[in-house]
Amino acid sequence: MEEKKTYLETQIDAVMTKNKHYTMVFQRAKLKMQHPLELQIIKEIDPYLLRDIDVSEDEVKIIVTPPPSFFPFPVVRKKSLLSRLRAAYQLVAKVKNHSLRRFILIVCPENLVFDHGLEPFFLHVGIKESLPPYEPDEARLLQEVKATVLALTDGQYRFEEYLKFHETLKYSAIAKEMLQAENLEALLSILERWMDEEEAKEQASVHIPKQKWNVQRYIFFSTMALLIPAMIYTFYSFFFLQPKQEAYVRSAELFLQNKYSDVITALENYPPEKMPYVVQYELASSYVMTESLTEEQRKVVLNNITLKTDPQYLLYWIYIGRGRSEDALELARAMEDRELIVYGLLKHREEIKADEELSGEEKQQKLEEIDREIEEYEKERKEQEKQLKEEQQEETSQQQAPAQQPAATPPASTAPNQQSNAPASNHTPPASNSVQPNNAETKQ
Repeated sequence: MEEKKTYLETQIDAVMTKNKHYTMVFQRAKLKMQHPLELQIIKEIDPYLLRDIDVSEDEVKIIVTPPPSFFPFPVVRKKSLLSRLRAAYQLVAKVKNHSLRRFILIVCPENLVFDHGLEPFFLHVGIKESLPPYEPDEARLLQEVKATVLALTDGQYRFEEYLKFHETLKYSAIAKEMLQAENLEALLSILERWMDEEEAKEQASVHIPKQKWNVQRYIFFSTMALLIPAMIYTFYSFFFLQPKQEAYVRSAELFLQNKYSDVITALENYPPEKMPYVVQYELASSYVMTESLTEEQRKVVLNNITLKTDPQYLLYWIYIGRGRSEDALELARAMEDRELIVYGLLKHREEIKADEELSGEEKQQKLEEIDREIEEYEKERKEQEKQLKEEQQEETSQQQAPAQQPAATPPASTAPNQQSNAPASNHTPPASNSVQPNNAETKQ
């Protein structure tokens, strides 16, 4: 696919390439020159750009070599606004002061290079009646200068957009003023005023070296990286951690005063899993004290709640008290405690009955599942009790057998034999007494 020609290539009907040098190739048949010597005059335009001319039968090549310190238009475009304004001002002034009528100027970004003082130089210049452009065109030149200056300073659009669509595009106030300038003198006045404004801003600003700015920026971001977590922790401590600690202290005071309902209220907004062990102990004890248990049941449970109790056991009663029977059941199954499982099922059953979001069919289904599970645990309990009772009876019978054995022994015929039987009658009470703990254990 053929590349789109630049504005300069279109105007001079040539092909321009850039490598180490700028090369412009013209078709000799299209040029008005009569003799190659007519082009030698182009070498005298300025002493800074080296120009070589190569003429063959078909082509004319003009090779332009700027000094290594010169840079093209896009590099100037990246400089500060004040630098761009100065470069634009020098460009307008150079075009205005151009007095060599034999040389025809063409102004566009690809035809310009700048030195370190931002003075512009033209890569290609037309020669009257020899090299395009052949004739001066003041109107064209003014529009080219305006478009180039705006592309350099305003930069809202590209050069060709400023040149071709200046009547339809939206501009800033100063860009519109430049486009309305009737001549180069008016354009210079606008640039002078704009430069004065920018210089005043520069004087009011404080400039620091880039390295120092980078160091300060690094310090700033490092400080923020440390400060933000500290601020977050302070915020968390003030609004969450401190009230939580105060609630823990307050609950301990209430627990010592036997105000169990107040303990529950003071800790209701905090997850029990993250509570300290002592707070879990106080909260679990408070829930047991307020739970609907008989005094005997309450006494048994409280005997199991000490400062050495498994935390899961404490959480079980906290979950029961907070209506989280499913979580309590999960813990009870993990502890493999049948009594806790059954009690959790009963509490879960009450919660299901009170749940208004469940339909009647769903309630009935869940209740039947719970009842079946309770029946299974009751059946297991009875079987274990029966098995334990049989084992105790068997143990009792084994202990009573030696006590009955001396009665069946034939009468002794000698005195030593009678003495050897005497301890057997004395062993019977301990044997009978040894049944009592088992009976007591069975009863318990």
